[in-house]
Amino acid sequence: MPEQAQRRAPALQAVDSPSRGSDGYEELRRLIVGPEQRGLAELRNRLDDPNRRTEDVSSVVVEAIERRRNQGDEAALAEALGPTIQETIRHSVRNNLHSLADALFPVMGPAIRKSITETLRSMLESFNEALEHSLSWQGIRWRIESFRTGKPFAEIVLMHSLLYRVEQVYLIHRETGLVLNHVVAPAVATQDPTLIAGMLSAIQNFVHDSFESPREDSLGSMTVGELQVWVEQGPHAVIAAVIRGHAPASYRLALKEGLENIEEKFAVPLAAFQGDAGPFRLTTDRLHALLESQFRVKKDESRKPRLAIAAVLLAFLLIASWAVYVTVQAHRWAEFSRSLATHPGIVVTSVDKSGGRWHVHGFRDPLADNPSGEFSRNHVQEGDAALELSPYYSLDAPIVLRRAEKMLAPPPSVKLSLESGKLAATGEASSNWISKFEERAPWIPGVNSLDTSELRNRDVAVLEGVILTFPLGQSTLDPGQEAAIHQAQEKILALRNFAASTNQNVSIALVGRTDSTGVEGNNMVLSRQRADRVAELLARGGVPRSTLDLRGVGPTEPLRSEDTEEGRHLNRSVTFLVHFAPASPVN
Repeated sequence: MPEQAQRRAPALQAVDSPSRGSDGYEELRRLIVGPEQRGLAELRNRLDDPNRRTEDVSSVVVEAIERRRNQGDEAALAEALGPTIQETIRHSVRNNLHSLADALFPVMGPAIRKSITETLRSMLESFNEALEHSLSWQGIRWRIESFRTGKPFAEIVLMHSLLYRVEQVYLIHRETGLVLNHVVAPAVATQDPTLIAGMLSAIQNFVHDSFESPREDSLGSMTVGELQVWVEQGPHAVIAAVIRGHAPASYRLALKEGLENIEEKFAVPLAAFQGDAGPFRLTTDRLHALLESQFRVKKDESRKPRLAIAAVLLAFLLIASWAVYVTVQAHRWAEFSRSLATHPGIVVTSVDKSGGRWHVHGFRDPLADNPSGEFSRNHVQEGDAALELSPYYSLDAPIVLRRAEKMLAPPPSVKLSLESGKLAATGEASSNWISKFEERAPWIPGVNSLDTSELRNRDVAVLEGVILTFPLGQSTLDPGQEAAIHQAQEKILALRNFAASTNQNVSIALVGRTDSTGVEGNNMVLSRQRADRVAELLARGGVPRSTLDLRGVGPTEPLRSEDTEEGRHLNRSVTFLVHFAPASPVN
């Protein structure tokens, strides 16, 4: 403690004389924390300045990408950069299509020209073969065979006239089984070349393991359906040809010579192969030279004029029959589309034929009739057509009426009708349904206005049909009328809710009566007392007195003739009259 007091004393003296110690203190603070403060300020400026931050990041991006690639994580790097590069290419194409086209022009031009040339050559060969056999008895037999088997006529001609055709040639690395190059004849469907090469390698290994053959031996050929696969093996590469038909023995020599030429010209890339097939793209021309085809030698037969004329006439009849068939079918489908369009809620926009089926395009309301019945009426097979009708809301009157009936669910006693957009309801319904009708009907598409002039409120009819009877000269109800009182309460409350929902005021008149016996003045008072008694009972059930209009008419408005005791008894009663009036507007 004394030591601390001694240390604190100079500080107090320094406070008393700031002029002598403040400069030294500031100098000491700068010496101690000045470098760190300048470093922090430099870091803050570097982080807050976008230009410097961009410059710092750009200086290490290339180095980071190269280091990531050297670590052998190229797949993750490609996955991370792929979306950005794809979006960059899309943006470049959208902004300037010509720049990408100019960059690809040296590659795309020769490739497109070569592909078109090969396709045209193959098409012309097939066309020439088909044309030559189209007007001969042999050609007619082939057409019958095409119709019977369901194969195209050109394929039948090719099958009968082709000796052999090499459809695919694979160049495969012998040790790894990877595809070095792969060529395909025009108009030939092919599978994944990597998959085919793996299959061939697996078969080779199976043969070596199963029959314990030397490694230098190889499977020379195998048959897969209508195809044959010829295989030739070299020190570093394997060449495989997929052949349709029966190739001559000379073609195997061509395979060997082609493989030897590739082994000689590409010895270094084959020996150093590590999975990059790029250098072997130069073998494409050599492999294309192996895509041979040969047809049967055409016999020089002199055709008799009669046979030629008969063939021409038969062809003409076939063409005419086909034209008539096509015309009849087109007319039938046109009639089908017109009859289909007559259905409310169905709109046909177009009819065309593709893929061997007729396609009917248009729109159909979900409430429209099922169009399947039109098939039988127009003698059309349902399997020959595809109805491609998109859903939509139709404003055809029958469809609008169906939609209203579905949404409003009218009771059996109500009938809905629609004319010029006006939805009319006729019959008798409850207050609840009438309220729903007036609330929901205007929102139905195609309904412009409502007509309820012929619609009667069932609650009004029921209430006005209630007759509460009294004993002679009394204002208490006859026994056993509790159910009638309860029914009147329910109907009055329902009518109040209905009036509120339709912006109306409802007034219920309680009309008290007496028979003609007794003094007239006393009868008027008694009839009013009877109305008061009924109002009191209704109020106990929740009916506001403000809704009720009490009237005592004595014997002046009798319900029945008093020729019988029953008539006089019904006149000693209270009945109801319902009156609606528009609600007063709120200021």
